[in-house]
Amino acid sequence: MSPTTLIELGILTSAALGLSLLAFLFPKKRRTFIWIVAGLLLIGGIAFYSARPLIVQHQTNKAIEELNKHLIKKYPNDQWKISGRDVIDIRPAVSLHVVFKSEPTIVYEYTVKDSRIKQVYLFMLSGDNVEAANVEPQHDEGGSKQPIEE
Repeated sequence: MSPTTLIELGILTSAALGLSLLAFLFPKKRRTFIWIVAGLLLIGGIAFYSARPLIVQHQTNKAIEELNKHLIKKYPNDQWKISGRDVIDIRPAVSLHVVFKSEPTIVYEYTVKDSRIKQVYLFMLSGDNVEAANVEPQHDEGGSKQPIEE
């Protein structure tokens, strides 16, 4: 669980606890209603934070399938490995990293949004071995080049 999720769960629990304590200042009828609202808030929050990893995993798997279809069509004679970015947020665009077998020193980052696939970055190792070999990316689709220090 990420620190952000823990903070969000802490805020949710604090809000439910605060509502529960605030309920003691009201008459019995309203107190019951406030406790019901606090309980629903807590149950809804726990359900959301329990389901979020499953939703993100489903989004990532769907994006990997679409990207794989795109790469098969664009580079039929190549092999590659696709990995996610370990993001826990539900987002409209999914970012994926691709490493081609023919270019193990270059990582291509693609975004998949509404079945549209775009290469946004390519990360190249910077160092004597890559610069001396004067390596040019073979699978460049217009992504911004970002060097990575070894």
